[in-house]
This record gives sequence, C-alpha cells and structure tokens, in this order.
Amino acid sequence: MDLISYITEPFEYGFMLRALGVAIIISITCPLVGVFVITRGYGFMGDAMAHSIFPGMALALIAGMSPWFGMLPAALVFAFLIGFLIRKTGIEADAAIGILFASLFALGIMMISIWGSNVHVNLEDILLGQILAVTTDDILVTLGVAVLAVLVFVGYFKELMFVSFDPVGAEVAGIRVAWIDYILLALISVVVVVTIQAVGVILVLAMLIAPAAAASLAASRIFHVIGYGIAFALLASVSGLYVSYYGNLPSGASIALASGIIFAIVAMVRRRIA
Repeated sequence: MDLISYITEPFEYGFMLRALGVAIIISITCPLVGVFVITRGYGFMGDAMAHSIFPGMALALIAGMSPWFGMLPAALVFAFLIGFLIRKTGIEADAAIGILFASLFALGIMMISIWGSNVHVNLEDILLGQILAVTTDDILVTLGVAVLAVLVFVGYFKELMFVSFDPVGAEVAGIRVAWIDYILLALISVVVVVTIQAVGVILVLAMLIAPAAAASLAASRIFHVIGYGIAFALLASVSGLYVSYYGNLPSGASIALASGIIFAIVAMVRRRIA
C-alpha cells in the first residue's frame, strides 16, 4: 500500500468521515474551555461532571429518548449545584465536586437498576465512547451545541480572563464574578457533554485537559495557548482515529492515549529546552 492510499483509505468509509467530523468539533471546543479549567484548578470538574450526568442519561434512555435530552440538562444542573454549594456553604470546591460526583453517579446506576430493565445500555459505549457510530444527526447536534459554547466563550472572553487570573481585581472592577463563574461551569458542562460521545465518560478528562496543558507548556500568551491546544487536540484526534482503524482498537481510548502522548512529548521537550 502506498502512502497516499494509507492516508486516504480510512476516510473512504462514511462512518470514519462522520467520526472525523465529530473529532474536529471536540478538538476545537475542548482547548477553548480547557485553558480556563487549568487556570481555575477545575481539573477534577470535567471527570466529575462526566460521571454526574449519568442520572440524566439514564432518565432519557428509560423514557425511550436520545441520551442527548438527558445529558445536557443534567450537566447544567450539576454545574449550577457546584457553584451554589461553593458560594452558599463555604465548602471547598473539591469536596463539593466529590459529594455530587459520587451521589449523582450512584443515583444513575440505581435508576438503571430499578427502571431500566427494558433499556439496552452498553456500558462500554458510555465509558469509552462511540465515535464510530455517530450519525449525521449526531454531528449536527454536536455542532450546534459546540457553536453555542464558542459564541458564549467569545462573548465573555474578557470577563473570563479577568476573573480567572485576578478574581479580586475583577470584583473591584465591578464584574459579577459569581455570574462569570456560573458561565464557566456551564461551558465546561456543555463541552463535557459534546466530548462524551467521542471518548466516553472515563476519557473525557484526557481531551479536556491534556491538549490545553501541553499548550500551556509550549506557549505563554493566552491566544497562543489556545491555538496550540487546538492543534494538539486535532493531532490527537486524527492520529487516534488512524490507530483505531489500522490497529482495530477502541477509538475513544486511542484518541485519549494520543492526547496523553502528545502532552508527554511536549513536557519532555520543554524540560530539555529549560
């Protein structure tokens, strides 16, 4: 097989083209939010949110609807509850996230156990993603949700920057810090829901954190960090799809592993230069 055929063969199939489309969408949205996830120390948030939307997913499946109808509202509710608990009770963010994470994930499992006897739930798809099984409708929904997230991100970019790097100064300047915090949490929830379909619950953190973390090592200016993050995420997504196709391996795991390898390479190069 010549090089051109090797490169083009996977994408002669419709399911691979659709997978590539979703991969490109998440590769653009994840680093945008991931930069602020790292800055605010919300690394655990992505993983917790991915598990905590299980009740919404279970409810939608039990009702005979697409998981989309349950995942996004559940993620937004989780984001609001986190912000509320942190601000109103004074509890540390990690403790609030941990409490809701365990409780809601357990609730989802209980719902499936009690009412989901007639529901076919493939736990492997939920945990590792099903990017090769996405439909055109899935792509359109993913794109719509991602565009909404990007528009909100662009509209509140200055405020997100200010609050993330100088929350006290932002408060003094009259910015509604609590409102911006809720917006950031909502953005994280939307991006997590978009990403779950591709890489699954367990591996969401890899795409949300790893490209942005690698980019933060490669650049210092925020726009450069975002640009590098998108480039690293695209590289991880495309290379992961190739590995999945030619190695007959799970696509979500391949993409997440590629993302981790890219971070490791950037970290080693950074250390040598330093």
